[in-house]
Amino acid sequence: YGIASVLLDAKSTFNDGSRATCIARPSMQIFDRIGAVAPFVEKSLGWRHGRSYFRDHQIYRLEMPHSADDKYLPMYNLQQQYMEQYLHDAVAREPLIDMRWQSEVTGIATAERSAMLQVKSPLGSYALDSAYVLAADGARSPMRSMLGLRLKGENYEGRYVIADVQMDHDFPTERRAFFDPVGNPGGTVLIHKQPDNIWRVDYQLREGESEVDAVREDNIRARVGAILDDIGHTGPWALEWWSIYTANTLALDDYRHGPVIFIGDSAHIVPIFGVRGLNNGIADAHNIGWKLGYVVNRWADAALLDSYTPERRGATLDVFANAKKSTRFMTPPTRGWALAREAALSL
Repeated sequence: YGIASVLLDAKSTFNDGSRATCIARPSMQIFDRIGAVAPFVEKSLGWRHGRSYFRDHQIYRLEMPHSADDKYLPMYNLQQQYMEQYLHDAVAREPLIDMRWQSEVTGIATAERSAMLQVKSPLGSYALDSAYVLAADGARSPMRSMLGLRLKGENYEGRYVIADVQMDHDFPTERRAFFDPVGNPGGTVLIHKQPDNIWRVDYQLREGESEVDAVREDNIRARVGAILDDIGHTGPWALEWWSIYTANTLALDDYRHGPVIFIGDSAHIVPIFGVRGLNNGIADAHNIGWKLGYVVNRWADAALLDSYTPERRGATLDVFANAKKSTRFMTPPTRGWALAREAALSL
């Protein structure tokens, strides 16, 4: 839309590890519209099937809709560090975007239609005047804290360890979900294939298990080794990266506060089941991007921005409704839900 912007990142480089790993078809379509899709298609692994297992039996085969008229597959796997790199490469090609690393926003003062940011960088601190601010600063959003805002919603008990494992394993690119497997009895395991022979393994922690102990490297190696034994992998493997997460459905009441507009995890946190965290954030950015383009170019009244929260928060609530069902099944919150899940699986 021909509008100049400044992009601030407090870090000095990209994140490491797979983190968000599944790119949905609508996100690829957005990357296509902004001229950034080529490296995503070249590097990522597309898929449309999944398998679910109860103990040692396959009980369900997922097939996501895909027609000859679809340009992109329903889902693609790609580690987040590559996504960040490819989007950064697209930013670097655009002279209207001023990208600044190691630039931390430490304060903000807002008026009705402008915001003054205080920015700390290795070259010193400075003030940055802006008509609008897009806050894409994550689940622990400093911008949200500076404005005195809080996410509201539900926290779930289920906790998962994520591990990136490098190994030569011949299973096709399909999502696999294991319920009550030998390698993680009473819990669940998710396995995804990623580029460069990296396999993403997510496994549920047991009730009462210490998070501190769970992320110790020796414990992760033992658990991952047992899971790989379960899937019949007997060859060598290397542990590349790991983290831990909990399932939450949290959101701001309003995604816009004057000139400050929240997108992605700063506005909402969704459970990983259903792969809507990354994809919701991309849809947020696309939605507010064209609207800001129209308003700043005076092709539309500023009232157009008022549609952002109803549309995108509405989409978040849709995700919540489905994700809650998935979360209750993947990580039953009570003994009753656990019994219901076991009964359903055993059928």
